[in-house]
Parts: sequence; structure tokens; C-alpha cells
Amino acid sequence: MNRRTALLLTTLLGAFSPASLLGQEAKRRAPKTRSRQDRGFQPASSTSALQAEEPPIRDDPDAEPASEDPPVGFSNEPGFQWKRFSIGRYTRVAQNQQNPQKAIIDWIFRRTGANDWHGEKTAVLCASKTELRAYNSPEILKQVDEVVERFTGATEDVLSIHVQFIAAVDTRWRHTVFSRLTSVGSGPQGQQIWMMRVEDAALVLSQMQVQQGFRKLADQRVDMVNGQTLTIKTAEPRTFSGGIQRESAAGTGFQPKADKLEESIVLRLSPLLTFEGDGVDAAIDLTVNSVQSFQRTKIIAPREIGPSEMSIDVPISYQTHLDQTVKNWPLGQTLLLSGGIHPGIIDKKGGWLGTPLGAPSSTEVLVFLDAETVSRAKTRSRNTDVTAARSADDNSNDEEEEQPAPRPKARKTTRRATRGPDLDTEPEAN
Repeated sequence: MNRRTALLLTTLLGAFSPASLLGQEAKRRAPKTRSRQDRGFQPASSTSALQAEEPPIRDDPDAEPASEDPPVGFSNEPGFQWKRFSIGRYTRVAQNQQNPQKAIIDWIFRRTGANDWHGEKTAVLCASKTELRAYNSPEILKQVDEVVERFTGATEDVLSIHVQFIAAVDTRWRHTVFSRLTSVGSGPQGQQIWMMRVEDAALVLSQMQVQQGFRKLADQRVDMVNGQTLTIKTAEPRTFSGGIQRESAAGTGFQPKADKLEESIVLRLSPLLTFEGDGVDAAIDLTVNSVQSFQRTKIIAPREIGPSEMSIDVPISYQTHLDQTVKNWPLGQTLLLSGGIHPGIIDKKGGWLGTPLGAPSSTEVLVFLDAETVSRAKTRSRNTDVTAARSADDNSNDEEEEQPAPRPKARKTTRRATRGPDLDTEPEAN
């Protein structure tokens, strides 16, 4: 067989036989999808391809944290641990807030203190709307766990807060009720915090309404999410001449410059329900700014023409600041704050004919606080309506005994009108 014949036979055999045997054929394997944790070790091209193939993964706020391992490259501290907490249930309730998870961070600092997070050892405390991450000692993490549980496992999510600001010209309101006040705190400028029964608080307010010199500056009822911060503010601007300014290029263009101060009462309240749901821990921040008077002072203005003397005002102002956390404040009791004595808070400063005569000398700032869960507040309102209905029925019974002919139809009408459903939903007038 010559070389030409062998080449022809090889060509014919290749046309009828497969390129590779069946047993030697390589199987195609479907590409395996890696988890998100492994994508950091893939090339950029493969990562983008997997992201295009996989459907987007949505975070479940109620899902348990996947892992409590520290991030890659994190230097561990001896004895410290990582822990993650799911807070999605709470942030969904407070979704109207811009950063609802900040309230949890603030209360963790109040419970543990800031020194354990800003010391020599590396510590971590951060939170998103679905998860809170903490890295610290087991003792601190246990306290963090308790605070988070009070947010996510609270018996009620919404609280009803009643705030009243009173300007008391006389401090003798203490005369009849001081023995019923329970002191629970004090401030650096002589402020006081008392706890009292609702009936005693109503007695004090009724006495103040009868006497002259007591003014109600604010009266608000607000429903707020458990643990968030409520800000109540009442203010009055005070304008004065604090300096001079040039209004034209000429030497006579200097005129008094109008400045403004704000006389105000600002209350920031953050109540957090206890585990039992029958009380709150309240973080209270009360700031009172007041202006006593403005002292007129002569100065020399750089004028080229005209008198060089001008008058400016120097304000005499005061500020008191109370920052306290009241623990175990029972629901249904009134918290009374004394913000200190100020010279006529939010009142006219001038006397008669520009003299100090008749100007306000001293005013005590009082704050009445009442807290209830929304369900208990509605129940209390219904009980009050039922009590009023029963008293109305008793009065009608007495009238019926005196009259010879009873009128049962009028009695039914009175009961329905007193216990109607509109009374529970109608807001109270401030």
C-alpha cells in the first residue's frame, strides 16, 4: 500500500466515525451560584454576571441575623464578642421618623454609659433600619440585649402624652399638697422633679385657675411611638438694639442694629416602657430661657457728621437646664417638674411709663406630665363616661322619686346621649 492509498482510507474512516467516543465526552455542568459572602473573592467580571442572573434578594426585617462573626480584617479585643439584633419590627412601627433606630442607640448609651464605647479598647455600636450590631464585653452586650427587647417586645407601641406648661407667680401652691409629693430628682440650678397622684395634680391646677397670676402657656396631648423623642416648645421673641450698622456710605449712615433673643420653654421627652408595660423610664431634657431686662448703654459711633453718641441694649438673660432620667414612672401618675424661678417668663418686661414699677419680678416654670398607653387611655376614658352616665342616672332617679309621674323615656335618652360613641373619638379642646 502506497502513501496515497493510506491517506485516502484515513479520510474515508474519519467521515463515518465520531470525533470522540461517547465515554470520553465531557459533560457540561451548570454554573453553581455562590453566596453573597463568596463574591468578594471572585473577579469583577464573574461577579457582575452572577448579579445579572440572580434575582434581587430583599432583606427581611424579622429575619434573624445571619452571622455574628466580625468583618474580615477586624482586630479582635480579648474577651469581646460580636452580636447582632433584629430591630425591623420596631422601625416599621416608627417608619414616619427619619432615623427611628437612633432612639435605640440613645437608650443604650443611657443604660451603659458612653465610656464603655469610647475607651481604649475597640468597640462598635451601629444600627440600620433592620439590624443593630454591637461589639463589646458580654456584660455590656447583655444590657444592650435588654434595651433592644424593650423596644422590639413592648406590650404597647404607642403612648399618649399630656403636657402642660404653667407660669406660677406664687410658690405657695405647695402649701396643701407638698406632703403628697414624692421627690424623684433634682437639677443643678435648683430644679425639682416630683411624682404625684392624678387627683392631687388636678387639685393643684384647679387652685391655680382660681388664683391670679397663674398662666397656662401650653396644653397639648400627643400620641407618640414608644422610645422616640417628643419636643414641646413655647417661645416669644424679644427684639433689642444689640449694636450699630452702616446703612450708607456717608459718615452719618450708622443706625442701631436690630437683634433678637428668644424667650422659650423647650421640653424634650423620651419615654420607654418597662418589660411589664405598667410604667416608663423617661429621659427628660427641660431648658428654660428668659430675659429679665435690657440695659440701655451709650456708645461712641464713628460718625463724621452729627452726634457721635448712640444707645444700644445689653440683655440680662437667664437659662436653666434640667437633664434627668426618671426610672419606674408608673402609668397613671403625674410627673411635676419645676424649671426654676425666672423673671416673668414669656411676659411683658416693661413697667409703668418705662419704669421698673409693675414689671414682673419672679415666675416659677411648672411642667405637668401624664403618660398612658393608648389602649389604657381609651379604657380610662370609657370608664369616666360610664361613671358620668351612672351619676346622671342617679340624679334622674332622685328627680323621679320627687315627681309623682316618672318619665322612663327621658332617662333612656339621657343614657344614650351620655354613653354615645362620639364621646370617645371627639378630641378635647385645648
